[in-house]
Amino acid sequence: MVLHYLKTAFRNLMKYKIHSLISVICLAIGITCFSMVNYFINTVTYEDDLPDNEQRIGLFLVSEENGTTSHFKLGDYEYLESQKVEGIGQLVAASYPMDAEVTAIGKDGLEQPFIISYKCVSSSFFSYKNLNPVSGRITFDTPDEVIVSRDFARKAFGKEDAVGMIIHIEPIDGSNMEKANDYRIAGVVDSEFMQKGVLTDCYFPLSMNPNIIFSPVSTIKSDIKIKELNARLEKIKWSNGTTNVSASAYLQSNHGTAIIAMFVRFLGSLILLSGLINFLKFIIQMFYNRQRELVLRKCIGSDNRGLFYLLFSETFWMITAAFILSLVITEISVSLANVYIPKEDMIHFDLMVIYTSQLYLYAFLLVVCMSVILYPVYKLRKLDIVNSFVNIQKRHVFRNIMISIQLAISIFFVGGVLGTVFLFHEIFKESYSSLSSDEEKRVISMSVNSIRMIKNMDAILSDIGQLPEIEDRTSVSFSVDLETLIYMSYSQDGKQKGNVNMMQGSPDYFEFFKIPMDGKIVGNNEESMVYISERFKEQLMKDGIEGSVTLNDREYHIGGTYSALYKERPNKDLCGSVFVVSPSVAKYYFKTSESASVGETIKKITEVCRRYVPGTLPLDIREISDTRQTKMGAVGLMQNTFMLLAVVSLLLVIFSIYSAITMDAVNRQKEVAIRKINGAKPQNIAFLFGKVYLIIYVPVFCIVLPLLKLLFSDIEIANGVHGLYSWDKVLLLFFTFGLLVFSVIAYKIYKVMHLNPADIIKKE
Repeated sequence: MVLHYLKTAFRNLMKYKIHSLISVICLAIGITCFSMVNYFINTVTYEDDLPDNEQRIGLFLVSEENGTTSHFKLGDYEYLESQKVEGIGQLVAASYPMDAEVTAIGKDGLEQPFIISYKCVSSSFFSYKNLNPVSGRITFDTPDEVIVSRDFARKAFGKEDAVGMIIHIEPIDGSNMEKANDYRIAGVVDSEFMQKGVLTDCYFPLSMNPNIIFSPVSTIKSDIKIKELNARLEKIKWSNGTTNVSASAYLQSNHGTAIIAMFVRFLGSLILLSGLINFLKFIIQMFYNRQRELVLRKCIGSDNRGLFYLLFSETFWMITAAFILSLVITEISVSLANVYIPKEDMIHFDLMVIYTSQLYLYAFLLVVCMSVILYPVYKLRKLDIVNSFVNIQKRHVFRNIMISIQLAISIFFVGGVLGTVFLFHEIFKESYSSLSSDEEKRVISMSVNSIRMIKNMDAILSDIGQLPEIEDRTSVSFSVDLETLIYMSYSQDGKQKGNVNMMQGSPDYFEFFKIPMDGKIVGNNEESMVYISERFKEQLMKDGIEGSVTLNDREYHIGGTYSALYKERPNKDLCGSVFVVSPSVAKYYFKTSESASVGETIKKITEVCRRYVPGTLPLDIREISDTRQTKMGAVGLMQNTFMLLAVVSLLLVIFSIYSAITMDAVNRQKEVAIRKINGAKPQNIAFLFGKVYLIIYVPVFCIVLPLLKLLFSDIEIANGVHGLYSWDKVLLLFFTFGLLVFSVIAYKIYKVMHLNPADIIKKE
């Protein structure tokens, strides 16, 4: 019997293939959006769910002289810990995440190098973060111990127990890291639930780097106020270098963040709600339009339970298809995010957690839909042969309300996308490029991102230089993409005058990128030399400065003037840009010949690097036009995502209106035939079907518009832009959206008006 209902439901859905397919796609995207937004919020606010969240505090140091704040160092932390302040729990220390190159040494002596993210922490950190031990212990008994995450232990040592293995860390030149750099693994813990960036791989004791800075945290007893605790902390004073300081505490819980999280969850649920409304409306309206089939089923003995099974089977097919499709969309979305968003800006996605939440949502939607479809089954309980042929005109109030909600959601998303596009256009205006598009495709970048690579760089460059495809080379000192620049403060007579963009590297940078430059080319070791942009030169001339300039309280000689840095964007808040000469290198750029294949050249450069750099260490070799793992790549992906959401919400409205008119036409085709026989004009029939949608559109738009303007007013203030939603853009949105809705209505009404009355009466 179950198989019979499933087959019948499948055949009924195939009668409306396009309607069913679009409903499934929209519902699948809704499930994906809701589950991923929910996962993102849970990741960002995961500490809010800890039992003592309201009592968690952070601490910082306050100078007695000028009131400035600063971080703790190991000596400060140990001194405050020794005071045993009443009302405060155990102090917890954890440095900010840092990267380092380590060698994992197994019991068999096998050495494997890795780039890791690590923290220096106190033993109390693990219980404070609710990180459970997997094996070994989670305390530091000696200074040469390290605790690793489960993910890193599996990556470095496979299925072997990592306890007792050795982590050898290479001190970076100029760092304050202790020279004793062999650490034995004391324990393995659960992987940390990170808000942003990659997971922490290793946890070293604070003694690894005594000069590292951090902000300790703790808990405050529930019967003590934060003001009372700060009064006690102010009495404890000590010297931090040459300045007398005291500690100050603040509550970490942020109710404002909770409100924002609820708002983001609400936005994520809008697409799901719109898709679900459209799905239920289509199923239920199609069910009503099959009254004669249902009458025949009742005549041959089918009861209300049978009608329910039939309707639920159709719901089951579509929700199941939407669930499976949502898994595919999630996999694709996360893969694209990992490709285009930089690791430091990317949260850690656990696909199994997301898939599990989608499975729960799938079960929940089945229950909700099963409850909703009880209503049409209840309404049809008295259906018989006589009233199935009586066409009773209904006002479809519920359906019109649902279409209004969908229309409001769609206008909100489409308006939000347009506002976001306007915002990105203002923030990321067209950048300066001295190379043609063909020349850009011939430039390859190679990041220097490991110690082993640095040690073998001379040999690597020598081998790359022998490749016939390579024509030219230059270097810069910051391992960032060309569109990400660093600020320097510009001052005169000790007073700060403004900020400038800064790039640092070899002076042949200008010739390599064909940037017009007026001045002399110096050697890489002339670190006191700086080149300035034409815009900055104009500012210096206004200030009466020439020959040298003070940047970040250091004086530089001006060696020349250039047009603008490659990919530099206009910014009215900056005075221009500078290029500081430096011998250090974080990234090399290679120019290939016109006849060379860039893809093949990248493969050859990769092969050269792999002769000296093991496969466990990452390589970053790409075309400079490749925006993956860059800020602009993340921006582009965000724009495309917003655009996709807008298209989906718009598609939902179009399909809802199209589906509603289609079902109306099926249900009222006899009425249309009689009206046409009685001489009804086309405009009368058009007004009969289209008036309700035109009546809905205007008030819905007038309700949503103030919400959009209110939302973007705060965004404008935060980003220093203006006029994102001026009246000309509002009118453009109104007429564009209205024209689209009108076109859908007009097309379907056109089809309705060309129904042949004779065919309809004959069918009746």
